Amino acid sequence: MEGKYYFPPVSENQHGLLSLVLFVTGFLMFSWLFVYQVTNPKRSLFKEVSLAIGVSLLWGFAALFGLLWAGLYV
Repeated sequence: MEGKYYFPPVSENQHGLLSLVLFVTGFLMFSWLFVYQVTNPKRSLFKEVSLAIGVSLLWGFAALFGLLWAGLYV
């Protein structure tokens, strides 16, 4: 039986760039959520929760790839 090689879905060279892109995208979504909450008197709970979930997912994956980039394999 031959051994199979493992090819990761994201190259190790791309971890830093992916972490940065995910963090910046999450920050832009967070800024949009902040402006939406401050300026809009009639707010939608669905829109707020969906933006918050999106931001938390982006920042979570940004933290994961940042740790992978630093060599901490979690």
